[in-house]
Amino acid sequence: MVLLLVVLVSVAAGVGAFALIRRWPQGDPALSATATIGKDLSQGAPRRFLRSRMDPATATGLALTVALIGVVIAGIVVGVLAWMVRRDVGLVDIDHAIELWADRNATTFTDDVLAGITHLGDTIAILTVGVAISAYGLWRWRKPSIPLFVASVVLGQMLISNTIKLAIDRARPELRPRATFSGTSFPSGHTTAAAATYLAVALVLGIATSPRTRAALAGAAVAIAVAVGSTRVLLGVHWFSDVLAGLVIGWSWFGICAVAFGGRLLRFGAPVEAAISPSQRRSSVPRDGSGRTPASRQPLVPGS
Repeated sequence: MVLLLVVLVSVAAGVGAFALIRRWPQGDPALSATATIGKDLSQGAPRRFLRSRMDPATATGLALTVALIGVVIAGIVVGVLAWMVRRDVGLVDIDHAIELWADRNATTFTDDVLAGITHLGDTIAILTVGVAISAYGLWRWRKPSIPLFVASVVLGQMLISNTIKLAIDRARPELRPRATFSGTSFPSGHTTAAAATYLAVALVLGIATSPRTRAALAGAAVAIAVAVGSTRVLLGVHWFSDVLAGLVIGWSWFGICAVAFGGRLLRFGAPVEAAISPSQRRSSVPRDGSGRTPASRQPLVPGS
């Protein structure tokens, strides 16, 4: 029953992420929304500022705005979770209930399987995966910024996670732990690492692939992170709220790094291209007198 729970939760998260990404609007609703709102504004600074904040074609536009909003929300979520931990209220009751259930249903077999899955979030595994995907990206695309991007994701999440651990200093679950661990409990380092790193892997592998493939890779990355987080709880080495915070921190940090490196362009400071379909790109991009699309507006990454 324990393993079935892990499979169901992980698969549901992965499929949900795949469906969400596949159904994300292929057009650019931001610009039309901006134009509508802009009608009520003057032609001066407010309107120009609004347009710049909602422009998906600039590194400081829509993507960065969304990322910063996500970071603020993530900070609030983590802050609320930390407050609950300090006050011993809210999710803390759920934490204890889940730990009791996991302890009652644990067997040697399930613990062995969960221990195998949880290693996907180990420091050694994460560093190995990071080095491997960096080497692949450098070899495949000849972009030195790819190793820098991966290093930023991997090392950054470690720094953030360990800093919060020191600040909160939460004790581990009191029940019988069924895996080795070190340090304090909040947030889950394994979960944070898996959430950030495997999405970075999905981003690099998804360069110049179809939208369906990119969505599938992202869904797989989300499923792996959720699976690793589930094992940390079910092995009795982390509370549920530790894992929830780890997912929020890991995904938020990945989002910041992805925006900073221009999305699939993976070039630091590069503009993030609008995610529009080829037909929309042809209809929306102005052409010169010869009928050709200006070279400056051509896709910078094949298949992006």
